[in-house]
Amino acid sequence: MSDVVFGFFAFIAFVVIVLFNVGLSTSNWITIQETVTSNSTNSSSPSPTTRTCHYGLFYSRDCPESENVFDKTIIGLNIATSLCLTIFPLFWLCISCINCCGKSDDNECANGCCSLYSFFYAAGGLIGLVSAITVSEKYDHDLLGWSFFLTVAATTIILVQIVLLFAYCICTRNTKEKCTLFMVYRRHHNYD
Repeated sequence: MSDVVFGFFAFIAFVVIVLFNVGLSTSNWITIQETVTSNSTNSSSPSPTTRTCHYGLFYSRDCPESENVFDKTIIGLNIATSLCLTIFPLFWLCISCINCCGKSDDNECANGCCSLYSFFYAAGGLIGLVSAITVSEKYDHDLLGWSFFLTVAATTIILVQIVLLFAYCICTRNTKEKCTLFMVYRRHHNYD
């Protein structure tokens, strides 16, 4: 893969990782407004008060009952997506790729590391898609907040990148360009 294409995909992958993890860790997944009637001490009639409650995957904000509205499946899918995008690739990069690439001058090791990352990246995108569909089915679209839509944007970008990566590999198949995708290597064909 050329350095420009690799740099572009790496930059977009970094942006996606930041978007997804910010969406995962903030508390604006669902916003519910409740009208509560309370008796004021100065008046005899009850006065309605509107209260806004923000629910996140892990914690709630401005909610009197700080309960979690999401079931364990949705939380688990989003944690798995975050693991596929950040923890597994970073662990692989630190352990395997540094040891392998430090001993070898060829690009086979670097290509293997990048193709393994693309595998986890695609798996995280598919798990994120399942999570987004599950949340969309369970909750009304008017209740969904910006944290949820950050994760949807990150997942959409991942899926578009995977389609573009497939297209790039197909378009460069008769050239000297080497494309590795999901641990499948294509050989160099030198046509003279």
